[in-house]
Amino acid sequence: MGFAVRSREHGVVVRPDIYSGSPVCSVEFNPFDEHVVAVGCADRKIYRYDTRATAAPVFILDGHEKAVTYTKFLDSRTIVSSSIDACLKMWRPEAAVRRLVRTYKGHSNCLRFVGLSVWRNGGLLCCGSENNHEFVYNHKWSDPIWVHGFGSSTSTTRSASGFVGSVCWRQSSGGRCTMVAGNSDGVLHVYHGMKRPELVQFAVYSLILLKNRKTCHFYKI
Repeated sequence: MGFAVRSREHGVVVRPDIYSGSPVCSVEFNPFDEHVVAVGCADRKIYRYDTRATAAPVFILDGHEKAVTYTKFLDSRTIVSSSIDACLKMWRPEAAVRRLVRTYKGHSNCLRFVGLSVWRNGGLLCCGSENNHEFVYNHKWSDPIWVHGFGSSTSTTRSASGFVGSVCWRQSSGGRCTMVAGNSDGVLHVYHGMKRPELVQFAVYSLILLKNRKTCHFYKI
């Protein structure tokens, strides 16, 4: 199955199997079930394990064309994955049929880890991109609903080959959200959003991390 699993007194160790040659790219505990972990691997597959019974994975999801870089739980039954095949995918593994619910495309990702985060209360997905933009998807639609780039940044260290490498939603209740994205030039963007029917409006802020200095500049774009 691609893993060697060993139990210990205070936990469970899940390691890549030495015979399969398939590195683990990401691991994610289910925030709704402390015993469940999802694992994304270079063999293009997603494995789910129950730490109480680790002899074999509970299921294996196979649908990406390249290595799976991240896995996130949108809710207790839904997994979102990303891959360097430039796709996000949403899965409902326990469904009798049609485990793959939807594929999301629009961002550029064929080489690097560009991040993946989900806002569970709002049903939104976010990832970075190798074209130096952040992409937000509504879980209901395959195309992005919002795209924003780092091109308007005033950072003097900006490079032509910059890319967004990390994103994170703050898990908040109600209709307001906050997301942070960082790129390869040392720039962080902070986004404050307000949910409206089928739309999210963002106010964009940027935090420029200046090299060789102890101070940061924070300004609104």
